[in-house]
Amino acid sequence: MNIRLSTDFLTGLLFCSLGATAIIIGSKYPLGTAARMGAGYFPLIISIGLILLGGILLARSFLTETDEVGKVDPRPLLVLLASVLLFGLLIEDWGFPLAGLVVVVGASLAGREAKLLETGLLAVGLVVFCTLLFSYGLGLNLPGTHFHW
Repeated sequence: MNIRLSTDFLTGLLFCSLGATAIIIGSKYPLGTAARMGAGYFPLIISIGLILLGGILLARSFLTETDEVGKVDPRPLLVLLASVLLFGLLIEDWGFPLAGLVVVVGASLAGREAKLLETGLLAVGLVVFCTLLFSYGLGLNLPGTHFHW
């Protein structure tokens, strides 16, 4: 059998390996039962789902003609990693709103067709939504989100 490096094959391997890794890491948590779930119950179910999905993709890669992996452009990966790193570095000193704007704009710039107005509206909308949800709705203490009027 000739194994081609197709997108389905590589994605299936990724999902199976992520699921197996999560099962190994989560094995130290108690499972509990379906009625009284322990800390490891939900991660185990999600991990099994990932492995099943990966298995389906692997089988599909052997049974059907799928796209071969072409040239990989490292630019989007590097831009996304840089924006997440900047988020982590900025959130403590500059607060969640500014760090959130940086990560959303960075994620948008990872694509080739970023539009300034759409990116700005999306960034502001997501930061406002996340601030309202996490800081005010759930009562989490996000840096830079508690304003005193």
